This record gives sequence, C-alpha cells and structure tokens, in this order.
Amino acid sequence: MAIEAATAAIEGSRPLDAVAKKLTNLFAARVRPGPVKDLLSGTGIGHPLHPLLTDVPIGAWTSALVLDVVGGEPARRAADRLLVVGALAALPTAVTGLSDLADCVHSDERSLGALHALGNVAALSCFLASYAARRLGRRAGGLELSGLGGVLLAGSGFLGGHLAFRKGIGVDETVFLEPPVEWTAVCRDGELADGKPRRVRLAGTDVVLYRGGGGRLYALANRCSHRGGPLHKGRHTDSTLTCPWHLSTFRLDDGAIVRGPATAPQPVYDVRVQNGSIEVRVLQRRG
Repeated sequence: MAIEAATAAIEGSRPLDAVAKKLTNLFAARVRPGPVKDLLSGTGIGHPLHPLLTDVPIGAWTSALVLDVVGGEPARRAADRLLVVGALAALPTAVTGLSDLADCVHSDERSLGALHALGNVAALSCFLASYAARRLGRRAGGLELSGLGGVLLAGSGFLGGHLAFRKGIGVDETVFLEPPVEWTAVCRDGELADGKPRRVRLAGTDVVLYRGGGGRLYALANRCSHRGGPLHKGRHTDSTLTCPWHLSTFRLDDGAIVRGPATAPQPVYDVRVQNGSIEVRVLQRRG
C-alpha cells in the first residue's frame, strides 16, 4: 500500500507534469512525424525501441557494480570501461524515452515519465562522477558513487515498469478488443455517407466505418493502436486513416502502418451490406 500511495502522489504531481510538458514540447517542436520519429518510436521493428535500448546501459552499469564487488583489482579496468559503455549507450536510450514521453496524453503518465527521466539522468551523473573519481585515483569515492547510481537506476527502473505494466505505455491499445465472430449489424447503410468516417459500436468495441471510391466499405478498430486516439476524427483519404493525436497513419484495406509513431497495425474487420444494414465481424482469414 505504501508503494501505491507513493506512485499515486507522483502521478498527481503538477510540478512533474509541468517539467514533462516543457521537455516534450521542445522535443515535439524539433522532431515531427516522419522517418526520424518512426525510427525513435520503433515503428520499423513493430515494438517500442526504448525498452530494447535500456538493456545496454543497465547491463553495463550492473556488470561494473558486480566487478567492483567480486572482481578484485584485476577487474578494475574492465569495470571502469563498462561505466563509459553505459554512459554512451544512455544517450540514444534517453532520446527514445523522450520520444515516448512526448506521446503521453494524460498528466499522470507525464508525471511518472518525468520522474523516470530525472532519475535516469541522476543515475547517469553518478556513474560519470564515479568514472571521474576513479581516474583521479579516488577509487573508494568512485565506488560509493556507483552504488548510489545503482540505487537511482533501480528506482527509475521501477517507475519505467509501472509506466509499461500498470499504465500500458507502449502496449498495443487494441490487443484486448474482442469484437464478435458472427455478422452483427451496426447501422443502416444509408447512415454512412461516402468519404466520411463514422464511428459505430460493435459489442463494446468502437469501430470506424468508411466508404471509399467505388463504394468499397472498410471497417477498422477506431481506437488507435498507438495511444488510443479516435481515428474517426482524424484525416482520411480513400486509402488511409490518420490518427488526430500523433498522426499515425494506417491503410484502410489491411490496417498496415503507413507512418508511425504507431508500432502495431490497426485491426481490420470484415464488413458487408445485408438487407439494408451494414454488418461487421472479426476478420475471417482466407487461404
């Protein structure tokens, strides 16, 4: 319960939210949707890039701590070098984390993300100071700084886990949708205008319908897989829908990502007109 109370206090922190807004506004002003943003988001690998990169600095710094404790004098040089490896790897890790933080839409997420980032910066500072102390021959002080860095790293790692596993940051927002497997009427055919997305409800799931050129019908999950934005409110063409929140763009026919920062494709559904009604069901894989 103490941990729950502590995380709740962090989530409700207005100063942390203000810090996050300043950081993310600066980032968003310089990194717009496009190839660089897609790279930082992990669009090309189908998975957020930031968690993958964290393994390197965490692994390097943790290994350095282990060598400091059990490696003895022969391992000193290796431990010192690992501090540098971790520091160098922390730079791209921080940039990808800032990219993810810029996509958070709720204040509680931003506050947690801000403290997570500040904790990581503090840990990095400790490990850099530890390396400097070692180079100056103050090894005992360097070991103390490494220990403090390890504590800070563990604390910020806890917050990162909370963001991922309790807040769902980076998780496919559509993964738990369960539309019906049987054809289900969602609206009358005449209620769907040509070239205008329409949101309908399908067994508890929001679906966006679209009638494109030639009268072809499309049905996709309306909740964007990236951060849950409402696709029916975004821009559209006869072949794509674009989320209004972070501008992820998906193909209408198969939900594939045209542009990130989304990393997961958008679910698409079977759709037909039957007896004057538009009906939708879970996509039946063919072939």
